[in-house]
Amino acid sequence: MPPFTTLVLPDALRAEVVAHARGEFPFECCGLLAGTIDAGAGVATARFPIRNALRSPTDYLTDARGMFDAFRAMRAGGLELLAVYHSHPASAPVPSARDLANNTYGETVVHVIVGLGGAEPEVRGWWLGESDYREAAVTGTRQDFLPQ
Repeated sequence: MPPFTTLVLPDALRAEVVAHARGEFPFECCGLLAGTIDAGAGVATARFPIRNALRSPTDYLTDARGMFDAFRAMRAGGLELLAVYHSHPASAPVPSARDLANNTYGETVVHVIVGLGGAEPEVRGWWLGESDYREAAVTGTRQDFLPQ
């Protein structure tokens, strides 16, 4: 069971994730999003770009040292891991069979994928299971999530 229902990804962080994906093109980028969980929402407040040790256009492996440094910074800042992100340089932001096979987090984090295969970058989030996936609610601001 996911620890929250909606990922709040502020526009500034979303723009940073897209810029990271564009900057690593034609290879997949990867990184982590961290923040706090409040009232059913994971509110992202920090981004940790991680080097893709594979430098591949179709796969990624987060660099071990980068992961260590990111988790140390999260712990020091009192932040929780909310999402793992990566890009699909030539395709839509939908989980691939490889994404499912490499999922080590289960449904504890959202998997944010940036698709660069269309005219404009597209950012979507997913809960990944062992053999399937379902779309996660990702919103731009906390106000979008809160009832009026």
